Amino acid sequence: MKKKRIALSLAAYLLASSAVLPIAPRTAMAASSDASVISSITTALEQKKTSFTLKMSSSQASRVLSLIDSAIANAEPYTRYTVDQFEMTTETLGSKASVAFSASYLENKQQSDYVTAQVKATLKSILKPGMTQEDKVKAIHDYVVKKFAYDESLTRYSAYDGLTKGTTVCQGYALLGYRMLNLAGIETKIVEGYAGGDLHVWNKVKLSGNWYNLDLTWDDPTPDRKGEISYNYYLVTDKLLARDHTWQQKNYPAAAIDYRAQLAKKAASSPASRNLLAAIGGEITSTSALLQKKMLTAVNGSQTSLTLMHDFGSSSPDAVLEQVMGALSDTDVQQYQYGYQIADNGIATVMFTFVY
Repeated sequence: MKKKRIALSLAAYLLASSAVLPIAPRTAMAASSDASVISSITTALEQKKTSFTLKMSSSQASRVLSLIDSAIANAEPYTRYTVDQFEMTTETLGSKASVAFSASYLENKQQSDYVTAQVKATLKSILKPGMTQEDKVKAIHDYVVKKFAYDESLTRYSAYDGLTKGTTVCQGYALLGYRMLNLAGIETKIVEGYAGGDLHVWNKVKLSGNWYNLDLTWDDPTPDRKGEISYNYYLVTDKLLARDHTWQQKNYPAAAIDYRAQLAKKAASSPASRNLLAAIGGEITSTSALLQKKMLTAVNGSQTSLTLMHDFGSSSPDAVLEQVMGALSDTDVQQYQYGYQIADNGIATVMFTFVY
């Protein structure tokens, strides 16, 4: 399943000594050290200020772009990924300078406040007493995937767009996921990279001390199919995600643990874990031998159908499945059918039916 992706609407900096900016009240702030300049810009962005002025040294003004980069990097992630454009004009007199900033956002303060209010109300509805952190992640994942449809017009970028219009791009999915996970008490990050050759963002989630990738956008079928949820990009490792995503891995915590394998171990003695594992499609088989073993176990139990997940990697699904089905010749199965839905990363949901 391929999706079109958009370039992220991160801050665009325009430096112009004679630029004409919109007339608006400006807050003048004095800043002395580089740290003070950075902190002042970060605070203004997090408060969604559209215009403000900073007094600084002429040396700092000459380095203002790098100071802005640091300020945005320090900003709360939801703020960072809702900054749209950033403009400035500089007036210098000797060793002193005054820099007037003008900022625009994908969401204004009222819209971001609306998102937060909606998230709080939604969490009260979908998170039940006694839920584990793992249960909460699944509930949030399922809510976002069902709530949003991917914006194929590539014009809606924010969580606010998604909540009020029903569609948004990857940025909106990751932003809503971030806000929901964060307010649910689950540590999360927004990851920036590429998928399908285009700029893309997704989330990383920390559970029981381990980090996992969670791509809400790529778990939402396109064109949208109401109520359908995929788990092909649900709490996956860096190694698996790297098949069709690229990013500066050194900039983010590593995701090296196989979540489903860990959950399968717990499922051996925990009905709750067993139910959760089944709800996300079960453990993923990675070899044709394991796939065949599961199929034969189902047949020996006289099951008429079986659905599981398999990692085909770069192999041909039909070639693998025909080889696996060959083992049915020594069973009581008279007729069989199989079908599969495969994602870009090679993970597929495989469906079998058997007639005895």
